Amino acid sequence: MNDWHSDFVTAIKEELKDEKVEIKQEEYLSKEPLRIDVIIIKKEKDVKINKRIGQIFKRYNIIEYKSPNDYVSIDDYFKGLGYVYLYKSIMNAYEKSRKEVDDIKIEELTLTFVCSNLPKKLISFLAEHKIKLDNSDNGIYYIDNEWIPVQIIVLSELENVEENYPLMVLSNNMYFKNAIEKVFSSINEAKEYDNKIRLIEAAFRIDPGIVSEVIKMYADRLNEEQMKYVINNLKEANFKIYTEEELKKSMEKGMENLVIRLLKKKFSDIPEKYIKLIEDADEKILLQIADNIFEINKIEDLEKYIVN
Repeated sequence: MNDWHSDFVTAIKEELKDEKVEIKQEEYLSKEPLRIDVIIIKKEKDVKINKRIGQIFKRYNIIEYKSPNDYVSIDDYFKGLGYVYLYKSIMNAYEKSRKEVDDIKIEELTLTFVCSNLPKKLISFLAEHKIKLDNSDNGIYYIDNEWIPVQIIVLSELENVEENYPLMVLSNNMYFKNAIEKVFSSINEAKEYDNKIRLIEAAFRIDPGIVSEVIKMYADRLNEEQMKYVINNLKEANFKIYTEEELKKSMEKGMENLVIRLLKKKFSDIPEKYIKLIEDADEKILLQIADNIFEINKIEDLEKYIVN
C-alpha cells in the first residue's frame, strides 16, 4: 500500500538529520473537534443586510463570540482567520451536496468577533503590524488590510437600543436597563416567548438587580400568562425576582385583577365602591368570589363575601 505522506516524512527527516529540529508526523491541531461558534449564510447572496452589525456581511459570515468574562486574544484572532480559511477549503457551498474546488470564493467570506469589552492588547498588536482599525460606528470596529472583511463588535459600546437590544443585554452596556425594557415591551410582539425568556435569563447573570427592577416595573403590562411564564422560567433557572413578601403581594394583586375581570364580564360596569372593597379584600375572600362567580347574580351579592 502506498503511503506517500510517510515516505515524505522519512525523506524530510533524512534531509534535515543534521539540523537541530524536531519533526512530528500528523500532529493534531486540536484536542477537540474544531468548531465555529456561529455561521450566518445568506440564502440569497446579493441581498443586503440592513442591521449595522451585518453591513460587512457577504455570503458566508463566521462569528466568534466571547462571553462577558472572556476577551479576544491575539491567538483568538488568528484562530478566527484560520476558521475562515478552513471553512472555505473544506465545506460545501450553500445547498450543494458535495465539495468542489473553489466553490466557496474567498470574496464571499467575512469574520466577526463579538466581545463585551474592547480587546486593547489585540488592537495594539494589530497597530504594531500596520493593520488599521476603523471605528466609524459606535461599538463596531472594522479591520483593514486583511484578505477578508473583519470586524470586532464591542457589546458594551453599542448605543442603538432599538436595533441592538438583544446583544446589549449580554454585557455591562451603559444602556443595559433600556435594552431590558425593550425585551419586555416586545414580548407581546412575539409568537413564542422562549427567545425573550432566554435573553432575560442571560441578563440576570449580568445584573440581577436591574433586571428584577424592570420585571417589577413591567408586571402590570404583561398579561397573566406572560408573567407566569417569565416567573416560572426564571425560577427554573434559579433566579429569584421577588422576596417572599413581594411575591405574596404580587399574587394578591393578580387575584384582584382576576376577580375584577370576571365581574366586568358579567356586569359590564362595577361601581367604584365595590372596586375598593375588592382591592381591600384578602386572598381567601377573593378566592371565594372567584369560586362562586356563577352564583353572584347581581353586583350587590358581593356584600355577603366582603362586607361584615
